[in-house]
Amino acid sequence: MPPMSAQGDNIGRDARSRRIRTSRTRGWQGGGALIVVLAVVVAVMLIGVALFALAGGESGIVERRTDSVRAFYLAEAGLDRAKAWLEALAQEDPPTFPDEATFSDQWLGGGEYDVELSKASTANPWLTMYDVVSTATVEGAVRQVRSRLQNETFAQFVYFADQSSEIWFTDRDSLDGRVHVNGLIYISGDPWFGMKVTSTADHFVMYSGSNPTFEAGYELDVPGIPLPAPAEIMPTLVAESQAGGLYGGVLSGTDAKYEVELGRSGNMGTMSYRAYRRVSGSYQWSGWTTVVISSTNGIAWFEEPIDIKGTLDGALTVGSAGDINIMDNLLYLDSTPGHGPDQGCDDLLGLVSAKNVVVWDSTANLNDCEIHAHMIALDKSFGARNYDSGNPRGDLTIWGGFAQKKIGAIGQFQHGSGVIHGYSKDYHYDRRLMTNSPPGFPPTGQYILSTWEEVIPPEL
Repeated sequence: MPPMSAQGDNIGRDARSRRIRTSRTRGWQGGGALIVVLAVVVAVMLIGVALFALAGGESGIVERRTDSVRAFYLAEAGLDRAKAWLEALAQEDPPTFPDEATFSDQWLGGGEYDVELSKASTANPWLTMYDVVSTATVEGAVRQVRSRLQNETFAQFVYFADQSSEIWFTDRDSLDGRVHVNGLIYISGDPWFGMKVTSTADHFVMYSGSNPTFEAGYELDVPGIPLPAPAEIMPTLVAESQAGGLYGGVLSGTDAKYEVELGRSGNMGTMSYRAYRRVSGSYQWSGWTTVVISSTNGIAWFEEPIDIKGTLDGALTVGSAGDINIMDNLLYLDSTPGHGPDQGCDDLLGLVSAKNVVVWDSTANLNDCEIHAHMIALDKSFGARNYDSGNPRGDLTIWGGFAQKKIGAIGQFQHGSGVIHGYSKDYHYDRRLMTNSPPGFPPTGQYILSTWEEVIPPEL
């Protein structure tokens, strides 16, 4: 039997050997875990650094974008500054229209802007336009906008009334153009408005059950737009008529007047007129005088009331110190009756009365009347004579528009029954008037945005 001590020694050596190997294995495992932990820590740190750098980059991008947006609105503010400056000059007495102007290094809202204005050349000498360039910089971000501002005239409205009265828009009324009233607008039924409607009042007066259509919306409680007084407009038109236009002077007799016919006897491009005046105790007509419109500056002024009708070929403004009475249709040569000016039409008529513009109740006007013109009644109204009597006269169709001191009437209606006397309104805006006006037409003192664009600014 082997000695017990020898077996015990072998068992002890084997146990120590296993403990040494186990200890070495555990040591290796502990070292590997430490390396993994260190790698994870390094990775987390790298990710943190990357995220911090990314956040800093995103912050910079956001900041640059914010500066760019601020620069854009600052450039727009420069345009507003130019518009307000031009309007202030246009409302002076007399108005001024400088050839050019510059606003440099204008600081606002943490940035600066520069504005350059230059008067633009136009085919119509009666229109004033400016090209405006506004450049703004905010913390190195640069934006630039360009626009053309046009001096607004009353030809921009299909219906304008400086003073309100109780005149209603009703079921059969159709107005395809801008409408403005310095006062209340009255509505009965379902009239249709094709462009924006504005009023200085804060509400409409609307008959129960009415449902008007505002294709371009409406705005209430807006600032008023005053119509100029005759004394502000007449001297300019008189002077222009005497300096290259046609001037009809004062006639004798309280019933004196002029008769004007466009394209008389088929002579297109002409205006004919004759005088009705008192001679040796009785009134007599003079003979006809005919002028070629293109040989004038396009402005005719008469110191007496006028009766007018005919077909126009050309651009013309006819003014009177008295009433202007429309005796029959007034049409453009390049037009289709009932449909207004044809494509490419260059005919343009303005009527300016120091008193009223009246659709006369002549035989020709008892069954519809069509007018191609923009008309202004500086002191009184645009309306129809004897609008409140007789049978309905059909439609009063206008391709153009009118402005008036006080709202005039063209017909009478009953709620639920429609027009019972006079005319229904069929008013269409001549969209050529958005960028054009009849010769010498009165301005509103405001400027409108004709064109607008953002451009890439030059290197600064």
